[in-house]
Amino acid sequence: MKIIHTSDWHLGHSFYGYERTEEHLSFLKQLCQIICNENPDALIVSGDIYDSVVPSITAQKLYNRMILELRAAAPTMKIIITAGNHDSSSRLELNGELWNAFDVKIIGNIERIDNNVNYEKHIIKISDSDNKSKGYIIAVPYIYHANYPATNDETHSRMRNFHQELINRVKERNTSNRPIIMTGHLAVSGADIKGHETKHTRLVYESLEEFGEGYDYLALGHIHRPQAVTGNKKARYSGSPIPMNFDEDYPHTVSIVEIENNGSVLIVREIKTDPLIPICTIPEKGGDINEILERIASLPNEKSYIRIKLKVKDVIPMNERLLIENSFSGKEAILCEIQPIRETSADSAQRNIAIEEIKNISPLEIAMDYYQQHFGSKMDEELQQMLRESIDAVEKEHNNQ
Repeated sequence: MKIIHTSDWHLGHSFYGYERTEEHLSFLKQLCQIICNENPDALIVSGDIYDSVVPSITAQKLYNRMILELRAAAPTMKIIITAGNHDSSSRLELNGELWNAFDVKIIGNIERIDNNVNYEKHIIKISDSDNKSKGYIIAVPYIYHANYPATNDETHSRMRNFHQELINRVKERNTSNRPIIMTGHLAVSGADIKGHETKHTRLVYESLEEFGEGYDYLALGHIHRPQAVTGNKKARYSGSPIPMNFDEDYPHTVSIVEIENNGSVLIVREIKTDPLIPICTIPEKGGDINEILERIASLPNEKSYIRIKLKVKDVIPMNERLLIENSFSGKEAILCEIQPIRETSADSAQRNIAIEEIKNISPLEIAMDYYQQHFGSKMDEELQQMLRESIDAVEKEHNNQ
């Protein structure tokens, strides 16, 4: 069985306010060409179809167009789409019956009928033109922990038991020993999360053991960097087809997966997708105004998203900001962000302080030291005075108690 594995399309995503429909259409063209060249048995999209649980009309039209063109590229290919954490599972499944007519399977959530879990919903048989089995795909979307079925088995978690039950059911009918592929949308331990490292995002990791035993390939979504998970070549993130931010400055791909039988050697190839509009950081580690202006002047005359890293002592000087902005006049390149890289002075370098020394440092000194390290400048007198008053009030209340 041969599959194409992709994920994290994030339709409707905007890059610093710039709409990305044309970029996604460029990816669609490339994906259709890959499908025509590879002639796969199935296409798996492992979650985060949309960037928002309430996608715009434009994003929904784009989704419909993409599915129809993918279907036209390979009329006999099975298409399996699962919901991610960015998707509304109910919205994604809304037109599920209609898409069934095009042999497209949409799996958004766990379905219960009379309080019984409909496991069959997640089991999809892949057959050849003679209706002989080529393999099975266990389509599992993003699932909140509380939504996994309850179990009397206390040896393993509800999550693990759910996955293992699905695998066991497939094994019962898999008499010809065909490949078993499972999908998932979550962060697993050992994944490289470059591009997800933000102050506002906290990833919750799960062990690969939670997926049970018996699958030949685990088609993962959620992490945007394409990779095989450390310690398990069967588990793989296809990654996003286009970068979602400037830190995703690595190649983006789709995965081609071939498996002969259940338990056979896995063959995986990556095919790179070329972004319509590349991203670029100038310079990667930061530079002064003269270096940056020189780099901007040498930019090729083509559309690209640009992030500037400017070395500063405190805040970005207004005259330097204007120089950078004006240097983009008449250029195809798009200035998205000027990021200050604050120079570390000797007195702002991080200190390693012994516990006994900390006991002798006042709370205000600790706060001032943290401010210096975090913002690259000294705390102003007004803020120092506010902190003194707050500290005095806390100490007074403590002494009264």
